This record gives sequence, C-alpha cells and structure tokens, in this order.
Amino acid sequence: MRKLWIALTFLTRIPLPQPTNVTSEEFTLSQHYYPLVGLIVGGVLWASLTLLLPFYPPLITAALVLILELILTGGIHLDGFMDSMDGLLSARPPERMLEIMKDSHVGAFGALGAIAYLLLKFTLLVELCSLGSASALFLVLFMPIIARWIFLIGVYFFPYAREKGLGKGFHESSRNTKWVFFGQGLLLLLLTYYFLHWSGIAGFVLATLGILFFTCKVSRLLGGLTGDLYGASIELSELFFLLGAFPFIT
Repeated sequence: MRKLWIALTFLTRIPLPQPTNVTSEEFTLSQHYYPLVGLIVGGVLWASLTLLLPFYPPLITAALVLILELILTGGIHLDGFMDSMDGLLSARPPERMLEIMKDSHVGAFGALGAIAYLLLKFTLLVELCSLGSASALFLVLFMPIIARWIFLIGVYFFPYAREKGLGKGFHESSRNTKWVFFGQGLLLLLLTYYFLHWSGIAGFVLATLGILFFTCKVSRLLGGLTGDLYGASIELSELFFLLGAFPFIT
C-alpha cells in the first residue's frame, strides 16, 4: 500500500499526506501502481459522468469532467505537454529545445498546443456524453488507466536526454522490471477487450502506436526523453485512445 500511496501523491493532487523517507527503490517500484492510479482517476471521472448526465446537457457535463481531471492531476501532465510543445515546435537545435523545455514559463507554442489539445479532447468527451451508452462512458474509465501504462514505454525503452533529473534515475532503475510492464499490458489488453470490445482494442492499438512513434521521433531528435515528455506522453495517450476507440463505439 505504501507504494500505491507514493504513486498517488506523485501523479495526482488528491489531498493525501506526503509519504516520508521515500527511497529511490520505493519510488521506482511505485511505477507498477501507475495503472491503478489511473483506475482511481478514471473511476472518479466515470462516476461523475454517470451522476451528472441526468441533470446536465453533454456540453456542460464534458466541461465539468475535463476540469475535474485537471483538478485531480493538478495539471502536471498538461504542464509537461506544454513545455514539450514549446521546445519541440521552436525549430531550434536540439540543445536549445531542451533548454526551452526546462524553462517553467509557458510560451506561445505551449499555449497553442494546450488549446488545440483541450479543444479536441473536450469535443470527444461531448460526443461520448451525447451517445450516453455504457460503452461510451467506459471509455472515460479506461482512458487514464491505459495512458498511465503506455507512457512507461518511454521510461523502459528510450534513453534519458539529460545528465540529471528525477526522470533519469526513474529511467535507469526501471530496467530490471520490464516483465511487470509486459504483464500489465497483456492484462489491460484483455480487460479492454472484455469491457469495450473492438472499440477498446482500436483505442489501445492507436494509443500504443502513437506513443511509440512520438517517443521514437523525439528520442532520435533530442538524444532521449525528459520528464516533460513523459507527461506529454500521458496526455497524448489519452487523446489517441479516445480517437482510436470513438469510430467503433456502440
């Protein structure tokens, strides 16, 4: 339970007391609980949709759920996405891109990227709310779970771009636990098919391939990944999952 507690306080802003004396080993092993953190976030979002839809139209419900997700995560993944867009879209040399991404200030590319991302995600949520079927709402439950597994592709299989940083130790100490990653992926794939059938499989495949392409391209450009890019991968995974699943939802 302590490792789940560490994972929850790291990936969310759920008001829990901060664990003390966390070792590097505990922090690394807590990543095995990231999909479970996604289940908690997804469960809150799914329950909110179920409760709100009888009283509010899809536009308002989708807006409230999107805001709720930002509150639950504290926007930390979106912050990483914005920092990543500032660097990647700057058309500067790789070294300068990394410097821009490290800057805590949000630039024009980060702001525009966030607007485009949130607009598309909001639109997808509105359409899912409009469908109102159990399968459509289950997509919102599975979206955070799968995203918090898929982003670990970058942690396990791609180098870290900086000499220092939280993500570097996270990456290097994760090499011996790949079997857990593959086992969780197989379990998630089976559960996704059981609850969502082919729409879930389509979302799972598009999200996986999309993050593989993103991480490959960025790692080749920058010589590795960073913590900001891990956050961007979570956000993109959620979007790719919804985009892949939506055409097949019943």
